[in-house]
Amino acid sequence: MDDPNDRIELDSRLTELSRIERWAEAVADRHEVAESTRFSIHLCLEEALANVVMHGYRNESGHPIVVRTFVSDGTLFFAIDDQARPFELPGRDAFDNAPKHANLESIEPGGNGLLLLHRFAGSVGYERLPDGNRVTIGFPVSETRDVSV
Repeated sequence: MDDPNDRIELDSRLTELSRIERWAEAVADRHEVAESTRFSIHLCLEEALANVVMHGYRNESGHPIVVRTFVSDGTLFFAIDDQARPFELPGRDAFDNAPKHANLESIEPGGNGLLLLHRFAGSVGYERLPDGNRVTIGFPVSETRDVSV
């Protein structure tokens, strides 16, 4: 049976990102996620969702974004579904030669979202859906029970 706490629907507005922070923190609490992983989860969700709003929906409100979470094989996944136009998600190896930064403050704003996803998440996947896109971001956790999407 699906747990309603494992799903949140957002509107395509940047102001909605504050809702995802509280929801992701509650998910992390339920799965006893370490503080360092929580930081990565928040950073990656914010970057991925901002990309959907700004690039996928071109800052036009009124479009749905659904985020679901599930655990499989010791990994906590966040699946982000949208109905925006398709895009190409480069693999981790596309960022191998990207400059290394000492800290987040040294990174110049703009154009770093996908790099941050690949650097901070355990896994990043993309699939084209019949009516949109799904980006799935995974983070290792100690929990090993499987929960269906």
